[in-house]
Amino acid sequence: MSIEPSYALQQLISRLEQHLTVVSQSRGSADAAVDAAFGSLADAFQTYEDALYDQYSELLPFTIPTDDDDDE
Repeated sequence: MSIEPSYALQQLISRLEQHLTVVSQSRGSADAAVDAAFGSLADAFQTYEDALYDQYSELLPFTIPTDDDDDE
């Protein structure tokens, strides 16, 4: 059973807001909370994109960078 795109979008917006809050209160690049917020945001993005694809066969025009991208 797939998730509703509108619900996935609301979750993505929530994670974006959460990410902004964490980043704005960060104590530096080694702050584990920033990494956790990034991961949560990336997961929400992927869930939203999957929901869009399942329902409408559409993808978003951008991707989340991965550690593999650093190798290129």
